[in-house]
Amino acid sequence: MTGQRAAVEPYATRFETEVTSIDGRRVWLERSHFFGASAGQPADRGTIGDIDVANVELVDGEPVHVLDVDPSFRTGHRVLCSVEWSFRMYCMRAHTASHILAGAADRLLDGSTVAGLDIGPETVRVDLETSATLDDETVIELDEIVNRVIWESRPVSWDDVPISAARERDGISFDADRNHAAVKRGRVRIVTIEDENDNPRGNRLASANGPADPWDMTACGGTHVRNTREVGPVTVLGHSSPAESVTRVEFAVGPRAINRRTAEKRAAFAATAALDSEIDDVPDELKRV
Repeated sequence: MTGQRAAVEPYATRFETEVTSIDGRRVWLERSHFFGASAGQPADRGTIGDIDVANVELVDGEPVHVLDVDPSFRTGHRVLCSVEWSFRMYCMRAHTASHILAGAADRLLDGSTVAGLDIGPETVRVDLETSATLDDETVIELDEIVNRVIWESRPVSWDDVPISAARERDGISFDADRNHAAVKRGRVRIVTIEDENDNPRGNRLASANGPADPWDMTACGGTHVRNTREVGPVTVLGHSSPAESVTRVEFAVGPRAINRRTAEKRAAFAATAALDSEIDDVPDELKRV
């Protein structure tokens, strides 16, 4: 067993390995690139042999594969496994986007911290602990900043460092209880989105200290893309307050983001036509009428 190999090698989706144990529809593999649900990210989809994987659970830090039907293979057999690439890539994009948004929120909301993450099939929710008030104008700023960071093609890297080093490093967002999925054997996995002016460094941190002034540096056990440009279109949908001092920001990645932008553009064009006004003048015209 190798733990969450998917987080270390997120672009690997086809592999052959040995079945080490079977309990009903629950299967253990010698080596697995399937991501087990954790850190707010859902489990990978795919097949083992030619059987669909219904779920991947993370038990004691190791993935346990729950099949859709009883397996036709036995312990000791070698099987060809395939992770569904489209869903894996969606999760990589969504999880990276949540880190970009966290960096933006930290700058706009005076030191906010991420209290929770939920990557759904249509939208992503990020809970922020902050004393600041999030209004519609700030949501617009968040949306703009997130998409600028994506456009700037910033390198994304990941590596594991000793917990003691992570705690001493300024700027790392790390809570041992909240980020337990990123901790293993006294080391913690750190995901870094570098500053716009940093040089690309592949998918490993140059050192335990990392870049001098990263956009975001967070303990995380999820899968991510190697560069922010791979995230693609993101649209912040809105915000709510599920608890005291907690602000929830909801956003979409990919097709849902494109659909939302299309709806917003139609609404904007309709407003300009109804008010006989240029788009930049619509807010003032609405106040006037």
